Amino acid sequence: MDINKLKTFLTVSKSGSFKSAAEKLFLSPRAVSKQMDQIENELGVELFNRNKNSTELNATGRQFIVTAQDIVNSYNDALTRIQAIDNIPENKLQVGFSSMNQATILQKTFLPYMTKNPNIKIELKEESGKRLVNLIDRDALDFAVTPFYAIDQDIENFSMVKSIKLVEGELLVGISRANPLSNGDTISLKQIKGMKLLYYSSSDSIYLRDVFFKKFEGYFEKEQINRVSSLEQRDMLVASNNGIGFYPSPLLKKEQSQNPMVKFLRISDDVNKYYASTFLYNKNNKNPILKKLVGELSK
Repeated sequence: MDINKLKTFLTVSKSGSFKSAAEKLFLSPRAVSKQMDQIENELGVELFNRNKNSTELNATGRQFIVTAQDIVNSYNDALTRIQAIDNIPENKLQVGFSSMNQATILQKTFLPYMTKNPNIKIELKEESGKRLVNLIDRDALDFAVTPFYAIDQDIENFSMVKSIKLVEGELLVGISRANPLSNGDTISLKQIKGMKLLYYSSSDSIYLRDVFFKKFEGYFEKEQINRVSSLEQRDMLVASNNGIGFYPSPLLKKEQSQNPMVKFLRISDDVNKYYASTFLYNKNNKNPILKKLVGELSK
């Protein structure tokens, strides 16, 4: 299957329409529609519900997102490895991050090193936390910055992956100031047990849903935990009292400045509230720039 068509499909899935995808890809809506028709013909199934004024993914299309993303990621990883063979080593780092919040922590951590080493080239990749761990384990990235929630799902099963804690704290509940529950300084999870919990993931993944379900077992049903496609969407839904979110305390000042309609409350229950942002790397990675950076972060 043509990789470019799969990339177009993934852009459509993130953009929500052929027209929006066409604008991002500098194609005509007709060209995008034709590519989607070709994918459907090759698969022998329909991926979209086509109405007179709109087109949206059907259940099969939503399931195909994960497969398409895996194919594109595998292709990109293979291409990177092939291009690296026999090449002269570059002054370069391949860096992954899982959200804009992690990008903020990445910038704060990396700024002193970049200031001292301004000629380093950086290649960035935004992926889900689970995907980043796999990429580090396969040595397809030099390092990644992603959350650590102190539950069994983290990196124990990846023997090559090592971690350094960049910041540590706890998860706070973000709730609309329009909700009477925002009047206190703390909140019990029992008080929000029936509310919708929103989490952000860059891919159509249930990984973080399972993380929060396990971390706060007994307080939320899985169907209450819903993915949104951007941090901005999550914040606006929380601010308008259409759900709650968990926010990391190390980024509290940033979140308060960006979300004046959201009140951030400490959790009063005796539960696993731990949060950290971690620097992940492969212990067998030979990149001398990475080794130097790891040495500085380990001091």
